[in-house]
Amino acid sequence: MNPKGKGEVQGLPAEWINHAKSDLRLAQIASKDELVRKEQVCFHAQQAAEKAIKAVMLSRNIDFPLIHDIDELLEIAENGGIVIPENVRDAGLLTPYAVESRYPGYWFEIKEDDVQEALQSAEHTIEWAEKELKSGSGKGA
Repeated sequence: MNPKGKGEVQGLPAEWINHAKSDLRLAQIASKDELVRKEQVCFHAQQAAEKAIKAVMLSRNIDFPLIHDIDELLEIAENGGIVIPENVRDAGLLTPYAVESRYPGYWFEIKEDDVQEALQSAEHTIEWAEKELKSGSGKGA
């Protein structure tokens, strides 16, 4: 598989938010399955929040690197004039789930409270992103 425009952000904001919602749904379903590791649930919650933030940035024509650091993405968004509510700013807690927790040897145990916090943070971020996209201040929303 060869991605088109390697290094360039592809897709429309609506596609990014649909991917975010799909990741959130996967996390929600997986959170109820005891055979699915908590780390994997939190990974999909992180992905949901990351893609939602990127959807908003894309809609406002704000360039962003293809990174997983939510705090850094939010800083770029804010520097681009996007107002970030506190409950979305809290999504920064999801960043370690993007890479570190996906492999054996993660340095701390993820508990059920962590899973619920991750899901709630992703939900808040997607709700905010959808409102931002509906405000129509960008392309393809």
